[in-house]
Amino acid sequence: MTPDQIALLTQLLQQVKNEHLLSPNMPLSIWKALHQVVPIPAVEVIVTRTGKDFLLTYRSDADWDGWHIPGGYMLYRESISEACERIANKELGIALTFERVIDAFMWPDHPTSSALSLVCVCQTSEKPKDGRWFTEIHSKMIPHHGEFLRTFLATSSF
Repeated sequence: MTPDQIALLTQLLQQVKNEHLLSPNMPLSIWKALHQVVPIPAVEVIVTRTGKDFLLTYRSDADWDGWHIPGGYMLYRESISEACERIANKELGIALTFERVIDAFMWPDHPTSSALSLVCVCQTSEKPKDGRWFTEIHSKMIPHHGEFLRTFLATSSF
């Protein structure tokens, strides 16, 4: 890149911030372009009631057909616990209590990005609007999610 191109890109990125076009308001084309060059943190929310069970939701789309841990990308200046709470409320319709981060995982094979997953354990006593409770890892899971659950089950201290 030339110095002028670098200055222009810097100016445009500042404009994105000044115009409040940060996630979730960022245009998808900008978000995808950034995601290809900058790791963007996500939370994988292991929801448990007892420390021995976990909630999985079923997903069927172009990227995956099977069970997975609920999760999503963090927003600008959002804390880990706030991201977990937002995602649980949006995807599951429940409130939860953030307990801890048990792993950080850089996806080597993510289909669209350089994603960094923070694997979080959260507790709830509420009934989710979606998903099913498990005590064993389902065979039809996103492979990395199975690893996250093995870590959770091995380190659970409830």
